Amino acid sequence: MNTMNIAKKHYGWLALTGLAISGCGFSNLPPVTVTIKPAEEGAAVAAAAPGETPAAATAETPAAAGGTGDLVGKVVFDGTPPKLTPLIEMGADVKDKAVCSAMTVPDESLMVDPATKGIQNVFVFFEKAPAGAAPIAAPDKQIFDQVGCKFIPHGMIIRTKKPLMVLSDDAVGHNTHTYPGRNSGFNGAIGAKERTGVAITYAQSEREPFSVKCDVHPWMSAYHLPLDHGYAAVTDAEGKFVIKGLPAGSHQLKVWHESGKLLERGYKVTIKAGENPLELKYAAAKFGK
Repeated sequence: MNTMNIAKKHYGWLALTGLAISGCGFSNLPPVTVTIKPAEEGAAVAAAAPGETPAAATAETPAAAGGTGDLVGKVVFDGTPPKLTPLIEMGADVKDKAVCSAMTVPDESLMVDPATKGIQNVFVFFEKAPAGAAPIAAPDKQIFDQVGCKFIPHGMIIRTKKPLMVLSDDAVGHNTHTYPGRNSGFNGAIGAKERTGVAITYAQSEREPFSVKCDVHPWMSAYHLPLDHGYAAVTDAEGKFVIKGLPAGSHQLKVWHESGKLLERGYKVTIKAGENPLELKYAAAKFGK
């Protein structure tokens, strides 16, 4: 029952009551102030500024109107998956050979699963939290490691204003050098077997991921994307990703990969309650292959 119908019902009752009181000789009683409240069928109506209509009287938020849904997707390579030569072969004569070529260091610039053709390390994200989205709690800290002269993970979404702890499991020193667009860059030494961590904090969101390098071992590469919300994902080894709790409605999605850069600037997704499947296919030409 809406507010108008409830008001009519209450006013009708008051009118009848007034007639009854007048007929019984109580017309000299002082006036009574009556406040009519809507039935408790949902959330309370938010207070409005003078001259404005309460939000609940005009339209519901997307989440309230249609619930929330999970975007369950996959990014696929359309064609024959490329075979990339490793950056460092096992036993290769490189700096800090005992550690850095103790195992093969793969080329992660375009990793495609041969069986599923899923593309790994694709950033799928909303530049801003979707309208009506509930806040997602940020982790107290996140871990960015170095093992075998390789950054782990290769692609990473980081929450702003929370510490990113840079670690190393290697018996040699590294340095971590970030190249952000909006944030201040970091260029600091990371000692051998650093397991406590050196903290980096990104103050604000970035529009796109940016590169992270090690100046000591130049083949080392990774990508960071700081955001002030949690509605984002990086694809796994099979190209899969999940973004949970999106408000029902239409939203603009960005898709980015280090070889193809901005694959989608504003991909429209329509979210309904429940699971929402999405498959994105990209040809080799998108990645310069």
